[in-house]
Formats: sequence, structure tokens, C-alpha cells
Amino acid sequence: MNSYAQIPKRPSSARIFQDIKKLGVLGNVLYFGAHPDDENPTFIAYMANEKLYNTAYFSLTRGDGGQNLIGTETKESLGIIRTQELLQARRIDGGQQFFSRAIDFGFSKSAEEVFTIWDKEKLLSDAVWVIRKFRPDVIVSRFPPDERAGHGHHIASAILAEEAFDAAADPKRFPEQLKFVDPWKPKRLVWNAGMWWNQRREAVGQSDAEDCIKLDVGIYNPLLGKSYGEIAAESRSQHRTQGFGTVGFRGSLIEYFKHVKGEKASGDLMDGVNTTWERQPGSKKFQDLLKIVLTQYDHTDPAKVVPLLLHAREALSKLPDGYWKTTKSAELDKVIREALGLFIQVTAQDYAYTPGDQLNLNVEVLNRSNVPVSIRKIKLPFQKPDSVVEISLQKDQKLEFATEVFIPANAPYSQPYWLQKASGPGLYEVSEAENVGKPQNEPIAELNFELLVSGKVLNHISPVIYQKTDPILGEVHQPLAITPPVYVSISEKVYLFNGNDGKTVSVTVTSGKNDISGDVKLDLPEGWRAQPEFFPFTLKLKGQEQVFEFKLFPPDHAGEGELNAVVTAKDKVYNRSLALISHPHIPLQLHFPVAKARVVKVDINKRGNLIGYIKGAGDLVPASLQQIGYEVSILEDRDIVTENLVRFDAVILGVRAYNIVERLKVINPVLLKYVENGGNLIVQYNSDEGLLLKDFGPYPFTVSKNRITVEAAEVRFVNPNCSALNYPNKITKKDFDGWVQERSLYQPASWSDKYETVISCNDPGSEALDSGILVARYGKGNYVYTTLSWFRQLPAGVPGAYRMFSNLISLGR
Repeated sequence: MNSYAQIPKRPSSARIFQDIKKLGVLGNVLYFGAHPDDENPTFIAYMANEKLYNTAYFSLTRGDGGQNLIGTETKESLGIIRTQELLQARRIDGGQQFFSRAIDFGFSKSAEEVFTIWDKEKLLSDAVWVIRKFRPDVIVSRFPPDERAGHGHHIASAILAEEAFDAAADPKRFPEQLKFVDPWKPKRLVWNAGMWWNQRREAVGQSDAEDCIKLDVGIYNPLLGKSYGEIAAESRSQHRTQGFGTVGFRGSLIEYFKHVKGEKASGDLMDGVNTTWERQPGSKKFQDLLKIVLTQYDHTDPAKVVPLLLHAREALSKLPDGYWKTTKSAELDKVIREALGLFIQVTAQDYAYTPGDQLNLNVEVLNRSNVPVSIRKIKLPFQKPDSVVEISLQKDQKLEFATEVFIPANAPYSQPYWLQKASGPGLYEVSEAENVGKPQNEPIAELNFELLVSGKVLNHISPVIYQKTDPILGEVHQPLAITPPVYVSISEKVYLFNGNDGKTVSVTVTSGKNDISGDVKLDLPEGWRAQPEFFPFTLKLKGQEQVFEFKLFPPDHAGEGELNAVVTAKDKVYNRSLALISHPHIPLQLHFPVAKARVVKVDINKRGNLIGYIKGAGDLVPASLQQIGYEVSILEDRDIVTENLVRFDAVILGVRAYNIVERLKVINPVLLKYVENGGNLIVQYNSDEGLLLKDFGPYPFTVSKNRITVEAAEVRFVNPNCSALNYPNKITKKDFDGWVQERSLYQPASWSDKYETVISCNDPGSEALDSGILVARYGKGNYVYTTLSWFRQLPAGVPGAYRMFSNLISLGR
């Protein structure tokens, strides 16, 4: 499944031949997991390109609760990126992509916990809908339904796969779906088991492998010029936010599949499934024509088989209506267009428009074959009457023309469909049930070309896109979007007050169209006030901005709330900002979050002022510390020398710095020398996988996968007299209220007795973990290793997290 706002693939002759072969294969496989990056891309690539089955990955979540190694996007924005990363991966490995409505809320240790947050029945409905719509012959679960899966979401996905396997065939389950789809019973459900026994698949024991279907997915495809391990590496490397870049694998690679439900297979995953046209009565003529096409295919001139493909298309059209006729008809039309070398592209002059705007379109059409092709009719978007054109397309003679349409005044904004409504903690609210499962919105505008190919009608739908030339990247395509006529944004996500002094709140108003004017104001929680009450604005040109500075004052007492920026223009109220997400490996994405910020008044004492910060992955902590008055300097390589570090009251390393900052292998001794000379070094958590240094602390400790996932888990003070709990802020258990997503990640499993433990905590039913904060004296200074999730708490404005982190910065003062 391709992301439509991409430079279209121009398939090679070998790829077209592969697609023609696929026309004769009738089989569907659905891979079932929990997150983006859970899929097995080698298996997907093998099934889609070697076996030529329609192969799809169903991810319960969009990965919005994960971390981000390439930027500062979190939550919904991260989910948008990871959605596109999956689409890029499928573009490479040949699979399709589906999603449920589940929101990724971070790591979980059990399915029981997961289903207190996710509505199990609704998620089961989503899974059943996808199964009934895609009609897989075989479902493959990525995970086992128990603790071996290592994550509550993983376990939940396996449980849902088993229940959906049965429910999809039962017309009494989710009968409201049967207006659109029929019940469907897959042949079997299997578990992709090998890696859960042993990461080295060649070392899987005989007892573990007994009764498993074994599949060598590592073979080489000469038509594609790659092994499936090499294709999978390219696919997997699209998950850049998670740091999953990898090199291609060549040679035999055995995957194991253990029977779970349905008819047990004896030698092949598709045992008992007729994957030929024999499963479709009356298809002999089509089969015979397809065989002739394959024997007469000319790799130097694919268009020579177009007349035969048109005869096959006519034979296919005479078959009874049904799933495979519909599916293969679409595939056959695509193959005909590919063989013709047909190029059709519709571009707009900009990527963003507002309701009521005129949309000027440029159309380019090119027939690169000797086969007679003409355009008979063009259906324009937004109910504009069809254009009857009757234009013949001569070989390599480009046709270009312009046209225009008007976007309806009531056209909806291009907000991703799963973000159009406010959602709870567990599932996105989706307005239209038929959107469930889709990876992204449909294009906002398409042109339907009715073509005549050798006298036969062939339809082609082309989405309207925006095309530009980037001086570095070259040709770039972007999706078209309908936006509000005016956006409003607040410069910070959190405003934290320590005292009664006011703070400046910068609000930016941006025009989405020419000539817009109105007023902008702040809607405030009770007790807060802003000066002035509002500002008038006038913006003449699309894209023009005005920045307004309000002075915000807190109440006398401690408190917290939410402020919103609101624009009134032409008697309409707008409160959405424009969030652009730009990374080179995905198309430009946008969405419209509410213009809001969290405001917090809290009593914080601090000692020291100047902080040196070495950024880690997706790091928003520096900006958060500036909120409470620290002066933060981002340290580059040239800054990290002994004589420079001595001026800092504390030096802080961002999350996963020892996983991603290569220079730490060289400069770590300089940091430890800083501590030895009297400095205060605070190191935030690192993953146990991919550590650049094994021993980076002054005394040994071992990083593990231990974590505390329940954000409200009780915190106990191991050493109540520790300075970290007493100076300059007296920390109480109340300071651990209101935390978000989790308490701690990747706590050390063992540590030298030179380290002092500070707090103890555990998830319900789990053992106590005492290494969330480790403090050690080293020379004249202090070394802190802390795995508490400061990177989530500080940007979220959690008051107690600021008080506690201020104490860590103040150690030794």
C-alpha cells in the first residue's frame, strides 16, 4: 500500500512481469501485531513477492506512545510519523497496511492491565472488520499470548488474534458490519514462533520446532535483484524514529510457524487453500489467456502483451461478481497501465487550501507505448461536471493542460481521521466506521480519467498532489490539504510559574488565505489573568504571520490548568494551530492540534543557575528547565573540555545519549573528570541495547530492561535523609502525583555499593526496583544516574517532577 503523496514507482519490466504472475495467484495472508516495527518484514516481503499473496500487516497501534530518535515529536505527532514509516516500509516490501483504533500508551507488563485501558470489545470489532474486509486465508500472529511476548500490548494482540479468528466467521458477532462485508473464516491461525525460543534461529531445538511449519524466507529473487533479507532490511530501516536501521541479510533464513487455530497445516502455510483460479468457477478462459501472456511477454517491450491483457480483462469481466473478481480486476488494470508506460499526474500550485478556494490544476499525460490510447472523459472532483475531451495520446507526445475547480465552502479540514475527535486514554474516536483499519485519509481531490486502450474502456484515478523541486532532494511530492483560513499557536506547551511575577505568552496568528482579520485572545482557567484581553490583527497575504505578546499572571495560590488561544474572524471562532511534520524519509505531514498550553504555579526552590546539556533522543528537557529560570547551554563537541565544563553548576545528559551520541566514547573521561573536580553530572536513562560504552559511570552498574509502567505506582523513600529528597525542596509523596505514562525505564539491575539509592517503586504484583535514582560521590563532585521518565514529566508540566529534578541539579550546593 503506497502513500499517495509519493513520487510514483515506475516499475521495471521485471516488476511488471512479476505483477502479471501475481494475477494468477489467489491468496491472502494477514500478519497481526501491536506496534509499528513489530512486523516481520522478511516474511512479508517473501509472501508478497515470492509467493505473490496479498500480504498485509495489521498493527493495533500507531506507536504514539513510543520514543523518537529523530526529532521532538511525541504522542499524536509521533503516531503520524510512525504511520508513514509503516507505509514506507510496505512500499518497499510489497505489503498492505491496516490499523485499529488503539492508542499506544507506553509499555505495559500484562494484558490484564492493557484491557483496563483498551476497550477489548471495540478492538475485537476492529480486528474482525479488517479480517472480514481483507479475507485472509491465513492469519499469522507475531506474538505468543503470554509473558514471553515481553509487553502487555504484544500479549493483547495475540489474544485478540485468537478471538477475532472465531468472531469474524460468526454472523452474530458485530452484525452491524454485515451491511458492508460478509462473515469470513480463515483457514488457520499460526504463531510466528521461532524468535521467541531463540534469537539465533539456526539454534532452535528439535523439541521446540516439532510440529511447526518451516519456511526459508531468505532466498534470492532474481527478478527483483535482491534477497528477501535485503528487501526486509530496507523496509525495517524506515522505522527511523525507533533507530531500527539495519543491513541486509543474505542466505537461508528459517521461520517457524506453530499451529494455533483452524485446520492444522502439514507442509505449507496454505495447505488446503486453493490459491489458483480453480477456486473461482468459470475462469478457464481467463487462466488460458494469462498463460499466453506469460509465455509471450517481451521484457524489452511490455506493451506488446497489452492486447492479450485486454482480452483477459474481458474474460474476467464475465465472471460472477465477487471478492476475487473485484481484487484481480483492479490488479489487472494496474498492470495494463504499467505495461503501457502510462504517466498521468495532476498537480496543484500549493499544498494547502481553505474551504471555498479555487483549486487550479495542471494535468500531464503521456503514453509511452505504440498501443492506441485516448482520453474520452475526465471526471473532476467536487461534483464539477465531467469534461468530454476525446484526445488521442500519441507515443511520447506529452499532453498538458490546465483546469480549475472550487473547493466546497463546507469541505472538512484535512485532519487525520483518527484525530478529528477528542479521544480517551485507550482508543481513538473515529466518526465514520468505514474508516477503521485505514492507514490514512483518502486524497482530498482526485481526477478520474476514462481512457480508451485499443478501443476498450479503462479507468484511472489520479490524486491531486503538490509537486516542488527541492535544491537538495530534487523532485518532492506532498499531499494536498484543506486547512482553516487562520491558525493560532502558542510558543510553549507549558508555562511554569514560581512566584507571582507574570510571564510573556507569545501567540502567533497565521493566515491560511489572503485578506483575513479579527481578534485573538487567551481563554484562561479561573484565577489567572492576561494583559491585554485581546489584540486585533489584519493579515493581507496567505502565510503571513503576526506575533502578539500577552502578559500572563498566576493566581496567588498554587494551581494548574489549561489556557487556549482563540481567534475570532468574520464571526467564526478558530482555535487550531498548524503542525507541520517534515522528515526526509516520509512525505510532509500536517495536522491541526488545538492551540493550548498547560499553566502551572508551583513552589520551587533552586540552587545553581548555569546548566550544560548534551542532547539525547527527542529531547525537550532543556526548554522545560528554562521554564523555571535555569540558563541552559546545549553542549557541542568543542564545548566539552575540562576548562569549559568547570563553569557549569550541573551538566546533564539527555535520554539515551549513550545509545546515540558517538562522541561520548571519547569524551566520557572528560565528563568524569568534571565530576572529580567538583562538578554535578546527571545522566538520564539509556537502553540496554546498543550501548556505546559498557561502563560509563565512575563505578559499575548494569543497565537492564526493568521498568515501572504504572505512572501512579507508589513511591517509597529508601533514604529519607538523602539531599536529593530534602534540598532545596522538601520532597513528599505528593510530588509523585500526576505523573504521565510511566515512572521509570531501563533501571540498573545491579550497581556498586558506592551508589546511594534514593527511592523504591514497583508495578502492582512486581518486585521492588530501587535504582530509579542512583547518587554517588566521586572525587569532589556528584554523579547521578536516573531512569525516571523526566523526559515525559517535565514537558508535561508535572510540578513534583520539577521540584525533584531541581534537587538533583542542586546537589553539592
